[in-house]
Amino acid sequence: MEDERIDLGLVELIRAESVGQPGERTFKISSVSDRGECVLWLEKEQLFQIGLAIKQIVATVSENPNPSAFLAEFPAPVVPGHTEFKASELRVRHDRDTDVFTIEAIDPENETENDEEEAAAAIQFSFSRRAGDQLADEALKVVASGRPRCELCGAPKNPEGHVCPKTNGHHKGQLELQ
Repeated sequence: MEDERIDLGLVELIRAESVGQPGERTFKISSVSDRGECVLWLEKEQLFQIGLAIKQIVATVSENPNPSAFLAEFPAPVVPGHTEFKASELRVRHDRDTDVFTIEAIDPENETENDEEEAAAAIQFSFSRRAGDQLADEALKVVASGRPRCELCGAPKNPEGHVCPKTNGHHKGQLELQ
């Protein structure tokens, strides 16, 4: 069976956010276009890697002064809809000709290993260099806004305390480093 692909085309709005309290947060990228809207739920590391990849491309690939017109890879859905899932696999790519980024995500609910009859669902959406740079800044800021890190071991510190392996887990108070 053929893969089900939803292509939102060039999105008008794209945001990286977290939901919940530090230590119990979940992460998402929301995007909206005239073809529909999508919410991708991600792991913290996935969001960090997307932000990092976009920043690296923006820093190393010069902006195309005369980009060609962007055309969506797949036809628009018959009816604009809302898609939401936790992404199992993500890809970020950049097209130098149009200077447009595209994120593609695979839905794990429809992903099968050995069953050729089940279609794998994927969604993709594209955005400009400027929107990508803003998304990367937002993603890195969201990831960094979690729990403070231990000065000795680098692990996250919970509000109720932290058992630090560098102190054999015995020091519960603040250490004054000189």
